[in-house]
Amino acid sequence: MPPRKPTLAGTVSKTGLNALNRGNQNKLNLVDLEIVESVDIDACFRDSEPNAFRWDYYLGIRRRGELYVEVHEVSEDEFQRLLDKAGWLREKIEILAWPSTPGRPLFVAPTKGITPFTAYGVLSKRLSMHKLTVVMKGDRIADLLD
Repeated sequence: MPPRKPTLAGTVSKTGLNALNRGNQNKLNLVDLEIVESVDIDACFRDSEPNAFRWDYYLGIRRRGELYVEVHEVSEDEFQRLLDKAGWLREKIEILAWPSTPGRPLFVAPTKGITPFTAYGVLSKRLSMHKLTVVMKGDRIADLLD
């Protein structure tokens, strides 16, 4: 059987969470979500856009649509970089006709720089103004969808 056409034009799609390395999988609480497809967007564009602020992942979810996840440090020093990455992704969604997520934020899973105590503080609120939602390891993403 030929490989199925990826949902995201110009990328390589993998089944389930196979596009995410194990460490990044462990930063996301995907309980009650059936991930049918994942794409390492960053890896797909690393050679063609080496200096771009590339977004990390796309996840296709059975009966729940899709979401885009960035695993990245959340701090004041990295705030603009996160906005640049989100801008890059939103441009790709429009230009390449990738699935859009109207009304749904882009998700950021912190690697460091933010704690559960501060996750809902000023920095998180600033990110939410740009439709970016910080998800801590304990946050069930299923509860945050629609």
